[in-house]
Amino acid sequence: MEKEVKKINEFLKIIADKNRLKILVFLKDSPKCVCQIFPFLKISQKLASHHLSQLKKLGLVNQERDGNFNFYSLDEKVIKKYIKDLNFLIK
Repeated sequence: MEKEVKKINEFLKIIADKNRLKILVFLKDSPKCVCQIFPFLKISQKLASHHLSQLKKLGLVNQERDGNFNFYSLDEKVIKKYIKDLNFLIK
């Protein structure tokens, strides 16, 4: 159980950041490139990229390169797994 608690704790820490949560919400309809994300959040491109790398590290977003642009999309399967695991722990 300690392993599961640690995993969910990391998930909650990552999504607790306001900008990361906004990114997840922004990506729910379609993939977006960083050039669309950072203006939406009103933060620097570098900071947006940092947040995206944290989300990617946990598997919450996927990254695809198209020419000079990186597009990010939600990995709904992974997100649903974290939610399922969280529900299991608290019930």
